[in-house]
Amino acid sequence: MDEFAKMIYEQWNKEHDERDLFFKKGTELTDKMEEILSVNLLNDLYSIFCDSCQEVEENAFIEGFAYACNCLSRGRITFGKAQDN
Repeated sequence: MDEFAKMIYEQWNKEHDERDLFFKKGTELTDKMEEILSVNLLNDLYSIFCDSCQEVEENAFIEGFAYACNCLSRGRITFGKAQDN
């Protein structure tokens, strides 16, 4: 199930890659960061931020997909550990 959800996430991510919205050039945040940090450090921060956000997003997508499939197959919504039964 996880592999199937990962395939769906990868396809969705190709169509909805909006990570650049957080660090668009000319925004107040990036202007201030460019004043304080070196270009290399700013690029490293950007990469770390985007990678960690993508990991959280992927994990949430996979968990949500698995939960939705479980709800559809069992015909009910469960909460907590009862979902595993």
